[in-house]
Amino acid sequence: MADENALVRPDVPNADRGLVAPEDIAAFQERFMRLLERHTAIYTMGDATSVPTHVAADLLRSVAFVLGIDLERPEVPERLLTVDLEDEFRRNLAEIGRKVESSGELWREVVSTLPPIPSIALRDTIAAIGDFPRLYDLRSMAHDIPVVFDYPLCHPVPDTLFGVDYINEYLRRLLVEGDFLRHFEVEECVRVLECSGPDFEDLLVNLYEPVATNAIGRALTGEDPRRLRITDEGRAEIALRLGPLTAVQRERAMSEAASVTCDAMGIDEDGGREYLRSLVPELLPRIEVGLAHGDLRGVFVG
Repeated sequence: MADENALVRPDVPNADRGLVAPEDIAAFQERFMRLLERHTAIYTMGDATSVPTHVAADLLRSVAFVLGIDLERPEVPERLLTVDLEDEFRRNLAEIGRKVESSGELWREVVSTLPPIPSIALRDTIAAIGDFPRLYDLRSMAHDIPVVFDYPLCHPVPDTLFGVDYINEYLRRLLVEGDFLRHFEVEECVRVLECSGPDFEDLLVNLYEPVATNAIGRALTGEDPRRLRITDEGRAEIALRLGPLTAVQRERAMSEAASVTCDAMGIDEDGGREYLRSLVPELLPRIEVGLAHGDLRGVFVG
């Protein structure tokens, strides 16, 4: 069995308030430990009665992940107090298997739809994710993410997600970014990216953010957001419009420009619209600095 010194037994919700009987707490912990011991034996193929501390910790995380227990907030969902944990584990493991199948479908959609904008980091990351179903050990290390992510998303996946849940959310966000970029000519995107950084295709940079920022900037001044180019005159117009506004008014104006951008490109899907609007709060501090220095070239590139 796993080294018990490496284990943190999950707490039971409301136990400290007397709402769960002590015998129920003890019964759950015993069932959980039996489940963990069984999967430790499966992992070692019955060749060992104990495992190193780091392996025990990973096996614990894996079992907790499958059961839906968050070890950062070790309160057991009350539904687990009365169910057969072995049956629940098998059902949840089957659902994780279906999610792995979905990850393959999402990956193929990403491969077939991403615009051909050069990016070594993106290319390598997509290739690595393609190996995920083969590398993923859902039975023993279901929480693990056996993929190296070189390519940063505009809005990173929350670090509260693990395993296949993290992979699938990453792919879904990548699809949103790719769908947005497909509305522009590749040459237009490349020109904006080159203005952001001449060696962008060799760097670990996101392709969506500079393009989306320029599109919002053009929409703000009433220009077609699909053209992307922003001149010095355009930046001066943006400064003229945003400079006199309060922080709240500035955020509202930028959010409205993001909505106008989506309207112009026919982006009706809620996720895509929200993804673009979520960029606005990240741009506002940069805009404030640019306005203070009389230079918005660090935000809206030419």
